[in-house]
Amino acid sequence: MAMTLLTAVTGLPLAGLLIAGRQISPYLDFPPKPGMISHAPFSMTIFTIILAAVAVSIAPLVRAGLKRPGQAMARQGRPMPWWGWTGLALFLVFWALAWTRMPWAASIQAHTFFPLWLSLILTINGLTVMRCGTCPLTAAPKDFARLFAVSAVFWWLFEYLNRFVGNWIYSGSDYGPCTYFLLATLSFSTVLPAVESMKALVMTFDRIALNFRCLCPMSVLNEKPAGIWFIALGSISLLLIPLFPDPLFFTVWVAPLLICWGLANVTRIFHPFAPLSHGDITAVAAYALAALICGFFWEMLNLYSLARWTYSIPYAGVLHIFEMPVLGYAGYLPFGLEAAMIIHLVTGNKTFL
Repeated sequence: MAMTLLTAVTGLPLAGLLIAGRQISPYLDFPPKPGMISHAPFSMTIFTIILAAVAVSIAPLVRAGLKRPGQAMARQGRPMPWWGWTGLALFLVFWALAWTRMPWAASIQAHTFFPLWLSLILTINGLTVMRCGTCPLTAAPKDFARLFAVSAVFWWLFEYLNRFVGNWIYSGSDYGPCTYFLLATLSFSTVLPAVESMKALVMTFDRIALNFRCLCPMSVLNEKPAGIWFIALGSISLLLIPLFPDPLFFTVWVAPLLICWGLANVTRIFHPFAPLSHGDITAVAAYALAALICGFFWEMLNLYSLARWTYSIPYAGVLHIFEMPVLGYAGYLPFGLEAAMIIHLVTGNKTFL
């Protein structure tokens, strides 16, 4: 399944260019060149439509999450481990380095992303130990370590798709191809471990662990016909994305999820959202919320960093929280679900906790 997904995500946008008789080479420049795509201006109509679609989609999750749990889960926390305190201390140090311009630290201030997120991952795991006595880092260290390698490939796919829509660009990272690849890969390796760590932490709260177990069954989403439709919709979106980058800008986050979920349905591979069939949407809520919280920290830490990214989003590029337009945060919700799919493939559909 992994190779099929990789082939679809990388090949379909190029196939769309070939069908339209457009040149491929500009989209394969490395490092990527900013400013290839000029986006449509703000549109109140489209902004309102997107806002309404997001609100309708997340309303059931918000409503369920706000209910007071009927029971409390028994958890046996432990003191924060030493490596958790070390992670917190290093996080504060590198945060200060990232947001200041002290001459003596100039050589490292453009390279704070990886140590910031590695230390934050340690901190999150330490907090999870405090709440429930274990964490992904200690429960399955080998699987957790593998997430770093897979995470680099995972995020490079989104960097590749971004070439066709131009949703974000980087500054402060003017390097040659090899250096750019190595530094970026190191940073990208922290994405999946961060999401999995945050998911474990949010699952220590009863509103997440208990409130989403008995909702409306949605077995149709895990059946083979739905899988075929998911694959078709995701594939068509990727095929058309370079030709219509503005109307399809959001499919960078949605199309890979549709294809991955569809392939799992068609091949009957167990996946983290199989419990949807009997109304348990805990994994959906936990991973979506985890990615959203990680997204908040990604955007916040990016704000004053020397090497940073900025956004150019059509129709909805207003009301920024840090650099991200407010509606852009909705993209973290499906991103969390596709992260969950890949994480479960890496672990053989086992859970860390």
